[in-house]
Amino acid sequence: MLKGEYKISISEDWVQPEETLLDSGSEYSNFEMPISKDIFRLTFVMIVILFAMVMAFTFKTGVSDHEIYASLALQNKSVNFLIPPPRGVIMDRYGKPLVKNLPSFDLLVISREVRENQSEDDQNRIAGILKIKPEEFKTFILNSIKANSVFFAASDLNKDQVLAIKYLNPNGYYIVPNTKRYYIDGHQFSQVAGYIGKVNKNDLKDEYYYSTDTIGRLGIEAQYEKVLRGEHGRIFFGKEKDEDMNKDSVQGSNLVLNIDYDLQKKLYNELYEVLASSGLSRGMAIIQNPQNGAVLAMVSFPSFDNNDFIGGLSDNQFKNLFESKAKPLFNRVISGLYNPGSTIKPFIGMTALQEGVITPQDTIRDCISLVVPNPSDKNSPYVFKNWRQDYGLFNLRRAIAQSCNIFFFTVGGGFGNISGLGAEKIYKYLTAGLANMELGIDLPGEEKGFVPSPDWKLQTRDENWYQGDTYNISVGQGDLLVTPLWLNSYISAIANGGTIYKPMIAQKVVDGMNNDLEIFKEQSLAELPFRDDVIQEMKSDMEETVISGTAGILKDLPVRSGAKTGTAEVIKGKSINSLFTAFAPFDNPELNITVLIEGSASNQGLAIRAAHNVLKWYFTEYQPRP
Repeated sequence: MLKGEYKISISEDWVQPEETLLDSGSEYSNFEMPISKDIFRLTFVMIVILFAMVMAFTFKTGVSDHEIYASLALQNKSVNFLIPPPRGVIMDRYGKPLVKNLPSFDLLVISREVRENQSEDDQNRIAGILKIKPEEFKTFILNSIKANSVFFAASDLNKDQVLAIKYLNPNGYYIVPNTKRYYIDGHQFSQVAGYIGKVNKNDLKDEYYYSTDTIGRLGIEAQYEKVLRGEHGRIFFGKEKDEDMNKDSVQGSNLVLNIDYDLQKKLYNELYEVLASSGLSRGMAIIQNPQNGAVLAMVSFPSFDNNDFIGGLSDNQFKNLFESKAKPLFNRVISGLYNPGSTIKPFIGMTALQEGVITPQDTIRDCISLVVPNPSDKNSPYVFKNWRQDYGLFNLRRAIAQSCNIFFFTVGGGFGNISGLGAEKIYKYLTAGLANMELGIDLPGEEKGFVPSPDWKLQTRDENWYQGDTYNISVGQGDLLVTPLWLNSYISAIANGGTIYKPMIAQKVVDGMNNDLEIFKEQSLAELPFRDDVIQEMKSDMEETVISGTAGILKDLPVRSGAKTGTAEVIKGKSINSLFTAFAPFDNPELNITVLIEGSASNQGLAIRAAHNVLKWYFTEYQPRP
């Protein structure tokens, strides 16, 4: 075996193992440098920071946030039941309640407690107290426990049931307080007040609501839901009782309406009597203050009892409310679209005066018929008749008072030496008067009217506009549709000198001590597009309707008034709608009333009869409450 030879490399690129043993004078001496003190300092600082962070978190969770985590821990081993708050009270303009919150008690079941302490004897006794068959109650409890952690076994318990269950004191069953909505004179105020119902899945998208809540579904209850609904309370159920975790619910704010309780009842009863005596079922009426748009009374037939919704609807009730062709939930005042008939004549008359088509002194002779040539067949001219034969000279005032169709055919569509307004100008003025707009009443479901035009007819029906179309809309027929709300609002504007106000049901929001929280001020929407002298002329023309015309029944009122009657043909020769609108007193109007009755076989003066009875009562017997 040869003796090994060892060499020292002098290469600059690599090192042999032996070279690592050279003394520190070598250029490779940095292979054994000591660790820097800075590394030890950095490591120490990081440890101190980490320790401080751990201590801070421990202090925060153990001391600062102790109450929060203790509360969460309690909730994890308890059941947190949120108490639905009592809704705010709805009152009339004088503070008379239209709805009450009656105390109620429900039987709440905590599924976990019932599972842990099942007692068939307790279940049978509870079933007996609730007057339910034991087997049915047992099945209900078993199925509900599987599906829910908390649920109601019964609601609206009577006093004896509450005492019996409390005496029995069964595990997992708790009596919880609640309130039940009760509507005073429900039938008579339902279209205004509306009703409440259980929340659905869509409602639960709002974080405020829970499955045990109710929500406004119609009328004021729906419109002012956020005002009326209040704040939830809560009760904790568990082995550890902590009263500090419980919270009382807070009742919602109260709402004062412009509605007058006595006037509303009178309007309802009078319209009901007229409908019942005539074998009819559909109609509506509204009364407003012309000076500010406040809605003092509003009814729509057929009506409904909003108390039916509180305990749940039977199958028959559901069908009558939601499937009936009469549509009792449909508010005809704000959602119904009707031909205005002759009640549009004051508007057409003012338009003709404004445009200079006529003066108050211009006349036509006789109010019988109007014949227009038929361009397609000269031997078959179009004949437009008045609703009755009247002879003599007719100026605007007499035409309004006697409701002469021939006069308004002439000023609207033209005839003889009177050029007429034409469809475009009628469209311009009606839209300026908001006939095709929503007025913004504080109720859900308002519809906007429809004003036809030549362009619309050509685009939608591919038909030309004829002179007869203009004649029709000039007397409130044809394709012209308005809501009774708009009709009453424009007549109110004539009464007050020209201002169309936003119709308002609510007057203000108040707290439980009747302190004002929010006041809803009157709001002007527009001015009638007519000069003051034109409006005053029409106001006097409407008084003439009472003095010598078709509204002579109002002459027995102790105050001056203005009015306009109207009929609108629904099914030619078979069915009409009867309309009437009036304001009083003449100089400083307090009321404007509009009544519409659907489906009369002939012009029996039904609408004017109901309106007259209300106005006569108001100006002779009515005593406003302080």
